[in-house]
Amino acid sequence: MFNSYGWIKIGMNRKHLDSMDMESEIKYDKLDDELDAKVKSRLQEIVDTNEIIKFEFIEMNNLDSFLSIQLSRNHFNKTLREFYNWISEISDGSHGILYEMNDEDPSFNSDRPYKVWRLIGNEFEECEENIINEKYHQINY
Repeated sequence: MFNSYGWIKIGMNRKHLDSMDMESEIKYDKLDDELDAKVKSRLQEIVDTNEIIKFEFIEMNNLDSFLSIQLSRNHFNKTLREFYNWISEISDGSHGILYEMNDEDPSFNSDRPYKVWRLIGNEFEECEENIINEKYHQINY
């Protein structure tokens, strides 16, 4: 069994701007809107290729461009890893987490089953997972 779960806050990096004048604000709002459109289009392409994927684009309560996403398959599938990596290549202000559980991986440890990937700006990398894995052995799964 292979499962992936994650979230991404999608956006362009505005931190390098000392002050956000109206012209800059409009420019970056437009870049964020274009980025959202690209992401939604890419997600639709993934769905159209018959991947089993669930996603929800959330825009509420001052939380714009927040994506919740999950994928479940019988065997390993790199779709979400590739998607996260693609986000890191097209935006410098996005961030998120991707959890994976793959019981067919030769390094799979049933007491520490999760791998986690971190997206931060232009970086997408595997990280040590301790939040769930630390005590996962305590549950009957």
